Amino acid sequence: MIPKEVIEDINSRLSIVDIVGNYLSLKKTGKNYTALCPFHPEDTPSFFVFPSTNTFHCFGCGAHGDPITFIQKYEQLNFVEAIKKASSLAGVDISKFLKQRELPIELQIFENYHNKYKEILLNLPKSHPAWKYLINRGITENYVEKFELGFSNNSLKSSVLDKFDLPISLGNELGILRKDGNELLNNRIIIPIKDDFGRVVAFAGRSINNETPKYLNSPENKFFQKSNILFLYDRAKNIIKREKYTILVEGYFDAINMHINGFENTVAILGSAFTANHSKKLIKLTDKVITMFDMDSAGQNATLKSLEYLLSYGFQVAIAQYNTKDPDELIKKSGKNGVFTTLENSKKFYEFIPEYYKDKYNINDDFGIEQYLEKMAEWYLKFQRSKHAAILDTFIKRISLILLKPENNIKKAIENILKYKKFNKKIIPYVSDEENISTSEKKYSELDKQLIWLWVKHKKYRDYIKEKLSSRDFEKYGREFLEYIENGYDLSQILEEGSEELIELIKITWNFDYEIEPEMIFTSLINSVERIRKENEVKELRKKLNSISDPKEKKEIMRRIFEILANLKKRGGVF
Repeated sequence: MIPKEVIEDINSRLSIVDIVGNYLSLKKTGKNYTALCPFHPEDTPSFFVFPSTNTFHCFGCGAHGDPITFIQKYEQLNFVEAIKKASSLAGVDISKFLKQRELPIELQIFENYHNKYKEILLNLPKSHPAWKYLINRGITENYVEKFELGFSNNSLKSSVLDKFDLPISLGNELGILRKDGNELLNNRIIIPIKDDFGRVVAFAGRSINNETPKYLNSPENKFFQKSNILFLYDRAKNIIKREKYTILVEGYFDAINMHINGFENTVAILGSAFTANHSKKLIKLTDKVITMFDMDSAGQNATLKSLEYLLSYGFQVAIAQYNTKDPDELIKKSGKNGVFTTLENSKKFYEFIPEYYKDKYNINDDFGIEQYLEKMAEWYLKFQRSKHAAILDTFIKRISLILLKPENNIKKAIENILKYKKFNKKIIPYVSDEENISTSEKKYSELDKQLIWLWVKHKKYRDYIKEKLSSRDFEKYGREFLEYIENGYDLSQILEEGSEELIELIKITWNFDYEIEPEMIFTSLINSVERIRKENEVKELRKKLNSISDPKEKKEIMRRIFEILANLKKRGGVF
């Protein structure tokens, strides 16, 4: 524990004006200073810095404190991490008050190899192919040090593992060594891959002699999953929060060169897969994203795939389009101003989609227009189910301008397509935490999932569910769940006494979200149950029909069967 007097000493050595001035643009107002508050959106400064008391205060959101508090709040650190940073700035040694928390052995291994890779690169002559490659990409020695790049020349092999007295098999498992004991990333520039806290959890290796593949990544481990990590996120997260938008690119060097040129709110996906986990990570910082993926077909496909996730999480998305292969090449050709212009001219997602697909179909003939409108209908449905229903009219207007047809005609055509085409009949999709639905998840019915998802995550529907549904309407786990509810059990009791399968299903529902609003899920559930009730009623009536002989009664049963079937057909049979 750090004594109170030590904390007071650190604060007294730091100037609140200097600390805040490192992060914000301050304006002198009499004896004090003002700035736009970094902790809430505002147009008129309500954030004040008071040199006389060495404190800050925001009259808009109430944020208040001393130098350590500001560092903690601005950099989103815990208290101890904030004191560590502040003590370093103040020149106060607090090491004797800190418990040494050792990194897991795997991360110690990565850190040791990382330090040695950096040392190897810095000691290579500037005539070495690795340096020639880096200089050609605009990365000087200063930037090599800043982004902690390294080089593998196969001289380390098992030396780090020997230091820890660990087997080579662990090096194989972590993707540092091959089975034969040589380094996996030999003769490659080493790029450290860090987690959200800045810890090295993997490496990427860039070939310097046209060896394939151009990039080679460490395999995934318990600290490194591509679906969770964004390259340079640890550096960019505070800048993203300040700038209020994220720039999303594909390549390591694309991201590095964007940072070098001042676009430090840039992060990169690892490979071509943007995931729900990435969306969850970014939405905590901002709801605005500009995608700047490569302009080849793979990059544009990645743009479309990422759009689906981003829109489902409510992001405002713009798509950067430019005339070079990737952002790195754009910087070489047009410099910082070229990137600025490209970002400023980014197309909103509802402008990009109609423009992108118009070149995929021959919109000069009726068949091509039909195909084009079917694709637009798919995206119309996605926008409708996301939090962007308000832009549907603008989307229709863009399509109208491309096809040179009246907006009303376009809207009617799309509505007809949605009414009759098969993709409107699919089970309602949801965004899973996993890229693929697990085998265990597949054994649960969609109705059971919808029922439990609404009950667990949206409490306001519980009374409606009890009023309109009963355990008899479900099979297996939905029935078991509602039987507990009907007997007065609460969720904690169900988790204690329910079957293993039911408990597993409840856990699954905690880890995904449907793409559309809960009201629509509830309506879908009620309609589906009503349909099942009607179908079951038909089955019972048909059984009864076979067991009676009275013509009058038979006629009445037949009339009722036809009435139910007609009603089902009218509703489309699917909800």
